[in-house]
Amino acid sequence: MRFGMILSGLLVLSVLGLISALHGPIADQGFWLRPGSLVVGSLVFIACLTGMMVAHLHVSSEQAERAAKELTKANVDLELLVGERTQCLSEKVVELEQARAEAVDANAAKSRFLATMSHELRTPLNAILGFSELIEREMYGPAGDPRYVDYAQHIHQSGSHLLSLIGDILDLSKVEAGKMELYCEAIDVREIIEEAQRLAGKRVDAGHQLTVLIEDGLPRLNADRRALLQMLLNLLSNAMKFTPRTGAIAVTAGLRLDGGVTLTVRDTGVGIAAADIPRALAVYSQVVDPAVRKREGTGLGLPIVNALVKLHGGSLQLESEVGIGTTISLRFPFERSLGCDRSSLAA
Repeated sequence: MRFGMILSGLLVLSVLGLISALHGPIADQGFWLRPGSLVVGSLVFIACLTGMMVAHLHVSSEQAERAAKELTKANVDLELLVGERTQCLSEKVVELEQARAEAVDANAAKSRFLATMSHELRTPLNAILGFSELIEREMYGPAGDPRYVDYAQHIHQSGSHLLSLIGDILDLSKVEAGKMELYCEAIDVREIIEEAQRLAGKRVDAGHQLTVLIEDGLPRLNADRRALLQMLLNLLSNAMKFTPRTGAIAVTAGLRLDGGVTLTVRDTGVGIAAADIPRALAVYSQVVDPAVRKREGTGLGLPIVNALVKLHGGSLQLESEVGIGTTISLRFPFERSLGCDRSSLAA
């Protein structure tokens, strides 16, 4: 408003000066020849140009002020929105942390419960197994009716299977609770494979003929003997369980280029679909394939093997195809190979 009034005043003064120059006492000499007329015209032009520039600057200044106010308001609104979102996210994070802590506590409680129940169930099961074995062998005289011996044999077999399942649950609960301790020693791979082969044959009683191929000069493994035996026993039992008697099972052991030892169990059984492999390795889960589900078991064998090999710093690799068979490899790191020199491997 002020700039408009100043511009109007300048224009009025310029026009008055121009009129005075045109109608003065010496106007009869001609307008274009008088120096005063030129000066007044120049002033009028300059005044008009200056007024236009001042008006333009004033409008630009007002627009800039409005834009700055709008930007400030938008910035305040954005800060408020960010603050609200940050507060909401903070509350969600707190809720998620609380839920995670509750889940961890619940899982720990479950593991403790399973461990306690496993111990509690083992005591009466051992008594059932012991007395049924006495009756089966007729150690204190004939049982009379031969059916009693047959019943005692069934009781002993069922109890042994149940005791094996309880042992699996106990081992898995120990691993989940972080209470599984390894007692490592130098283990001959050939001896441990032969022992696992004998025990697996007794457990499954499938009459399979296994092929064992062990690389010459294979170093001893620094591992927990009981854990290593259980890993091989679980793999062999699964192979025998899911492979028909006309199929083939092979156990191989070899040294990798990095100095680590790999134990592999390969079969030509029913196999596992690619989509079911993660399920087969997951805890408390079973493969949905009817050809696999019709066999007895809890599905804890592979998760236990996976957990035990990881405790040794190794890894489990599973390859399978339905109708073709399954190959499971236990890859132990170089640190578990006793007396192995990497420089000789590189050479």
